[in-house]
Amino acid sequence: MRVKELSRLSPAIRPGGLLLWVAVLTGIAAWAAHLLLLASLVRWSCNEGGSRWLMDVLTLVTALATVVAMWLCAGIIRGADDDEAAGTPAGRIRFLGVFGLMTGAVNLALILLEGSYAWFISPCA
Repeated sequence: MRVKELSRLSPAIRPGGLLLWVAVLTGIAAWAAHLLLLASLVRWSCNEGGSRWLMDVLTLVTALATVVAMWLCAGIIRGADDDEAAGTPAGRIRFLGVFGLMTGAVNLALILLEGSYAWFISPCA
């Protein structure tokens, strides 16, 4: 994709666009927030017996945010049809889309794995 063809992309996913960076970095931020919030709620969950529902809601919310970011990254990959190695703006956008999709998949697996601990490990243990 040439620079003049880059104009057909949404302004939000052009180099430096906010949507591009939100899509690429949301998976990482969601995983970090999930880890921090679940660790913060362990003592409260132990004291409030049977209040694991908040941990489940946090797992659901962060997993959904990651899936939406991965969906946006897939759209970015489809929209920028130049090769990553080309060194063009479209190639760099495609690389960021692939990076966001791959890190999103890893972070989604981590979020779901951490969320499953709430079902198997007692917070008071």
